[in-house]
Amino acid sequence: MKNYRIYILISVVFSVVYMLSSFVAVQIISKNSTILLLEHEIDSGRRRAKEISLISSKALENKVEKQDLVLAIQKSIEDVNDEISFLSVIDWSGKMVCYPDITKVGTIDTKKNAMISNIKNEILVEDLYKFIDNYDLDEEGLNASEIIRLDPIANSDLIVATHINLKNFINKTGHFKSSYFIVFIILGLLVLILLLGITRYLSSYYYEALEKRSSRLEDGMLNLSKLNVSLENYQKNIAIIKEKQAKDEIEAFEKEDEEDVKEFPKKRLLTYIRNELMPVSIEDISYIYVENTITYIVRKDGKRFTANDSLDQIYSSLDDKLFFRANRQIIVSIYAIDKIIKFGNSSLKIETKPASEIDIVIGKNKASSFKQWLDL
Repeated sequence: MKNYRIYILISVVFSVVYMLSSFVAVQIISKNSTILLLEHEIDSGRRRAKEISLISSKALENKVEKQDLVLAIQKSIEDVNDEISFLSVIDWSGKMVCYPDITKVGTIDTKKNAMISNIKNEILVEDLYKFIDNYDLDEEGLNASEIIRLDPIANSDLIVATHINLKNFINKTGHFKSSYFIVFIILGLLVLILLLGITRYLSSYYYEALEKRSSRLEDGMLNLSKLNVSLENYQKNIAIIKEKQAKDEIEAFEKEDEEDVKEFPKKRLLTYIRNELMPVSIEDISYIYVENTITYIVRKDGKRFTANDSLDQIYSSLDDKLFFRANRQIIVSIYAIDKIIKFGNSSLKIETKPASEIDIVIGKNKASSFKQWLDL
């Protein structure tokens, strides 16, 4: 395609619309993925916490020492705080009894914005999502976490706490979001390339059709130009034709078959203007036409006269080198033709001086005869 501005326009419009829609889609998909991941982690933490709570409760019933139980739990959960969710054990005072990072054992979580209270021992997924969505990771540091569930161990003052590692979780959801953006960008580039390819194919087909049509119009204009040049040459050669007219008249009288003899061309036509008879010279006639069964003769000066004869009778008395029967309604003089233009697919239209009161159209059936009349 010669004009590349349409490619730029399509690329810009598609990119803006696609990026806006992709941003909205990524937000929705990311939110749904985050909620699904939270549901999975909460469910996984619930199962592990219940297992440890039940096992610990049974162990205490079987007279296992509390200290030995704490050491066993500490060993089972140690160094797993890099996972998205992990477990710890606290007592009723809030002191850490077991924690993956052993350095925090014995400390107390002093956070004031904890989501778990002594009344509510499990957080809902929707509340947790809102909390994480508005969470400022920089304020809490690298080991930021939040307790999302509490399961007391029966027959003791210990509580199994399920934590979510906010840093790991936010990083993982951020990775999801980045991956979604990359996928949408790659998909958008592929769609844009396909769209530009389709545009190029359609535009090539369209311009090819335009070129063919333009070529046909050029051919038509060339033919019309030749036709008008031929008209001009024919009009210039009329003088020579007149010189030979006398010889042609003599030869016409010498023909043996009287049925084929045409009436000797008249020099004048008898016409009427009002109630007066008016002879009109053949050379002064521009065109002759019939309207409402009345025959009108129009001179070169634009004056119009009427005649009693039909169009067929008048045409039979005219010189066929100077006059052409364009159609059933009109006869036109070679002197009156000013321009020939294309009319429809195969027809021609003649413009005269003076201008004709009706359209002079030569149908496709007589177009070839008209061209022969002009010596084409």
